[in-house]
Amino acid sequence: MSPLGDPPRRRAARTWLRLLGAAGALLLVLLPARPAAAHAVLIDSQPANGRTVAAAPRVALLRFSEDISPEFSTASLLDRTGRTVDGTRVAADRRGPRQLALQLPTLAPGTYGISWRVLAEDDGHTTGGVVVFTVGSPSPGAPALQASASSDGRPPSDIVRRWLGLCLLAGLIGALAVAAVVLRPAGAAAAEPIRVAVDEARRRTLTFAAVAGALAAVVGVADLAVQTYRSGPLGFSTAVTLLSDTRWGNLWLAREVVLLALAAFAAALRSPARGPHLRGAAPWAAVALLVSAAVTVEALGGHSASVGPARAMAVAAVAVHALTACLWLGGVASLALLLARRGGSDLLKAVGHRFTALAAAGVALVVPTGLYSAGREVDSVGALVDTTYGRLLIAKSVLLAVAGGLGLASALRLHRRSAARPAAPSRGLLAAEAAAGVVLLLLAGALVETPPSRQSTALDAGATTVTRSGSVADVVVSVSVTPNRPGTNGFTLLAASSRRPPPAEIEDVTVELDRGPIAVPLREIEPGRYFGTGDLPGPGAVQATVVIQRGGARLTVPLQWSVPTPAAAPPRSRDRLAPITNVAAVVVLGVLAVLAGWRVTAVRRRRPVLVPADEFEQRIREGVR
Repeated sequence: MSPLGDPPRRRAARTWLRLLGAAGALLLVLLPARPAAAHAVLIDSQPANGRTVAAAPRVALLRFSEDISPEFSTASLLDRTGRTVDGTRVAADRRGPRQLALQLPTLAPGTYGISWRVLAEDDGHTTGGVVVFTVGSPSPGAPALQASASSDGRPPSDIVRRWLGLCLLAGLIGALAVAAVVLRPAGAAAAEPIRVAVDEARRRTLTFAAVAGALAAVVGVADLAVQTYRSGPLGFSTAVTLLSDTRWGNLWLAREVVLLALAAFAAALRSPARGPHLRGAAPWAAVALLVSAAVTVEALGGHSASVGPARAMAVAAVAVHALTACLWLGGVASLALLLARRGGSDLLKAVGHRFTALAAAGVALVVPTGLYSAGREVDSVGALVDTTYGRLLIAKSVLLAVAGGLGLASALRLHRRSAARPAAPSRGLLAAEAAAGVVLLLLAGALVETPPSRQSTALDAGATTVTRSGSVADVVVSVSVTPNRPGTNGFTLLAASSRRPPPAEIEDVTVELDRGPIAVPLREIEPGRYFGTGDLPGPGAVQATVVIQRGGARLTVPLQWSVPTPAAAPPRSRDRLAPITNVAAVVVLGVLAVLAGWRVTAVRRRRPVLVPADEFEQRIREGVR
């Protein structure tokens, strides 16, 4: 019979396929047409985006939401036709690691654009955008605006790599936890037949951990190769500069060292009989320290590292969140693999109660730490439904509740005690919980690759960048208009072909607006990136057509958006999410503390009281009398 011939295995396989299919559909609904953007967001500029200045500035300043790497950050000045203005030079501003300065030549009256691209120090993501300003007399109807930013798209492969890395990290940490906390003490206390099975299961679990750690390091090497390609010429010197001169490179080195060390420990601990130095608690203490280092590095490379106030607490909360999630989800995957083998049900009966305690502790800490982090990453309650990050967070919370419910049902079934229906693990429930964990990690990877709404909402009070996407034939285009106000605006277009190689090179790009009519010619400033400026006469709906000339063919993509009046800009929401989530986290911690106290008290009450022998004999004599 085939491996899938067993009905429980067929049900488990169908559960996996359904949940993974649901995950794909969920991402298609929640993610925007463009890939997820990067995270070093422009929050201010001098001159401000959309502003008209009477005197030409000598230096342009760009201020970002995160520390940037000056070695891998660039900016250039463009005229209104998209030509590069000579005589500019980029330098990191001395007033802080979050600013970039562009020294300008003497500028004639006219409209200019600053095209910038920076590398975030913490998470290694690149961000690009355009700031538009005018030198000379103010244009009629052009308002004074504050700031705007635009982020380059991130390919879906980034989410896939992040998801693979999280899955392998969870498998590594979860398998080590199952081997140390569940199987190791169970094997020491079990009878001889069970002890042999537990020891064999421990060796298989540690093998799984070693393989997961090694593969996680391989995924890290792929991340380095992609980051090197994006940061400059692909070569050894670029990689060395990236690793030595950026915080992202330092974190990458630390993560790779920790992963390889954990993989080596897991491989060595498979056979403790090889040496007495691998026996006892010392090696496992070293593993615990390495696991703590791994989740700390993971937290330092995420969104929490860019939080201003209480940054240490934010990083600690994310590290605990990652650790407990990996303990739970990775442990479930390890038990699912053990249960799939012959005799797995009997083994799980022997160790299931220990894993239930481990998983319960993980779930108990995942919830409050997740609530606290959500309050820091999402600015307002409305942003939960108005932003991609918020919608992904809601989907992750719902799936977390589903996975927790499956885990609870599996634990209740395992610990059920009755003569008619003895305790037995359910392959279907455990497989469904593991599959839900895989989808949870997919959503977590998408969250890491998506800018938090706290950054996007901070820009809504000033100028905005509106982005519309479309496609024709094999060409996918994305047009960003900034500051999207009456007057002069910058048009940035990204164009890419879905075919490799493309059928032909793009020869000319124009954005035709129905209001005028106005034709805005765009010039290629980077491969696949075009820029030009044009005037929007007033507020209202805009019908535009992107015209692409390629290989003698004329390709058109219709787009539509609205230009608001300055007074019509929505005020920033005051319904802050952080106080709500912080109170909820405290309430959850209080409930968990009460439940833990009740559990400890109940165990102590059931525990038999040992009476000294002499006192016991005295009680017997008193009872006889």
